[in-house]
Amino acid sequence: MTALDAPLAGKSPADAPTDSYWLRLERTLERASERLNPILVKEARQALKSRQFVVTFSLLLCFGWGWTVLGILLLCLEMGLTGVAYAPSGRFMLIGYYIVLAIPLLIVVPFSAFRSLAAEREDGTFELLSITTLSARQIVLGKLGSSLMQMLVYYSALSPCIAFTYLLRGIDIVTILLVLVYTFLASLMLSALGLLVATATRTMIWQVFLSVILLGILFAGAYMWSMFVIFFIIETPPLDDQYFWIANLACVSFYASFLLLFLEAAGSQLSFASDNRSTRLRWLMLAQQVLLIGWVLYGWRQIDETEFLMVLSGWAAVYWGVTGSMMIGESGQLSPRALRELPQSFLGRTLLTWFNPGSGTGYVFAVSNMFVCAVVALAAGVSDFAQGTADFEELLWFSVMATAYLVAYLGVVRLLLLLIRRVQHAGIALSLLLLIILLLAGAGAPFFLDLAFNEFRDSTYTVWQSTNWVRVLYECLDDNLLQEPLVPVVVLVAAGGILLLNLILAAREVEQVRQETPERVREDEQERRAARRKHDAAATWAEAKGSLDGSTL
Repeated sequence: MTALDAPLAGKSPADAPTDSYWLRLERTLERASERLNPILVKEARQALKSRQFVVTFSLLLCFGWGWTVLGILLLCLEMGLTGVAYAPSGRFMLIGYYIVLAIPLLIVVPFSAFRSLAAEREDGTFELLSITTLSARQIVLGKLGSSLMQMLVYYSALSPCIAFTYLLRGIDIVTILLVLVYTFLASLMLSALGLLVATATRTMIWQVFLSVILLGILFAGAYMWSMFVIFFIIETPPLDDQYFWIANLACVSFYASFLLLFLEAAGSQLSFASDNRSTRLRWLMLAQQVLLIGWVLYGWRQIDETEFLMVLSGWAAVYWGVTGSMMIGESGQLSPRALRELPQSFLGRTLLTWFNPGSGTGYVFAVSNMFVCAVVALAAGVSDFAQGTADFEELLWFSVMATAYLVAYLGVVRLLLLLIRRVQHAGIALSLLLLIILLLAGAGAPFFLDLAFNEFRDSTYTVWQSTNWVRVLYECLDDNLLQEPLVPVVVLVAAGGILLLNLILAAREVEQVRQETPERVREDEQERRAARRKHDAAATWAEAKGSLDGSTL
């Protein structure tokens, strides 16, 4: 027996299954590591070795240690040395630790995600990534995975201190878990937002402008979120109230939909120009509308107030105003591959054409969904009115006027974009900017002109206020809309004319039909499927052979 054979000979038969298990686990982990996103591996190496991460992590440790000392000193000054040992101080210490942890999670990590993707586009290295086999969504998920890894490292540094506050009494473990989980989710959402903003433009000047705006959003969001966590979750968490958990469930459902929407939008912006960027996004938007309608109707049945249904029309107008302005800024040009995926049957074209890219289909999609929300709100209000438990007039006029203003303003923005595109390219950013300018001008111009004509006395409600959507919707809520009966007539007639004109101009996008797959492309697809099946079979055989060798060792 040789020296090499001695260890194997010394093993008992009972040790063989253990060796087989660990060998199989090692091979499984090795295969799993090969499937990791290469962008995640690259970004994780760069992020963990960067000066920004080292400085942030060092400051996090220093401030965590500093708050431990400072918090104990403050408690001693307030209650004395003997009082600290018996007083419940966990809530007080948790607030300090949370503030220390929230700064890197809610500001540093999202802005790092933004700069990571923006730098790829500024330096021209993104073109190298785009010619690889990685898809745009894999690139975005790899960047988000790097942010996720940084968050976990920051949590590993300060979470033990936060968990230790439970032993100091005054705080329960459920509240601590809610603080940690929700702050983690907020950081993940802001990181996805940063990635989305980074894909908005490639121009250096606009990137600087967007970075300033994003920093303002991050600081404002971190402040508001911290105030919410401190005063609502840490101070007075209504853990025994069932509506608290129902509200949590509603927030989580909307959170998941917006996170998917941000990631999908970022990936779509990175894909090539003639790709179908819109269909998945519009399905997600439709899912969010279903969530909005479902939760509003549930809240309406629980609260039993018809005024609550105005939330549905109001939020729908805001949501479809923002998303609609982005959809009408899209290009209707599709690649041959995208044209081969269009619906073919008459029913499919009738129902699914509005999910195709294009400003015309986007306008009709946004307006149609707004109509649906208004009809649902009015149908629910009719049921209360039939029972004699509510006044229906306020809800009716508010829903109708909100829909009319959405149709009118979005339609005008689309018509302006069609004129601008005759001269130069106009994208999503210009579409959103035009909508903001028109909304401000439509509300501000009549208001200031009326003040000037009345020598800056109180503004009057006249037909000249028809473009002032703020004043008209306020009069709807105050049940004074019909004091000037020409206002709803002017708004509805203008909205109808703008809608009809946009429908006529959207005919070209609707006429796009599905193209047949060329024979050469079909043969390539068959060869690719055959090669993939052969590769999967070889991998399965190698895995089975490796497991057999490990079991017989």
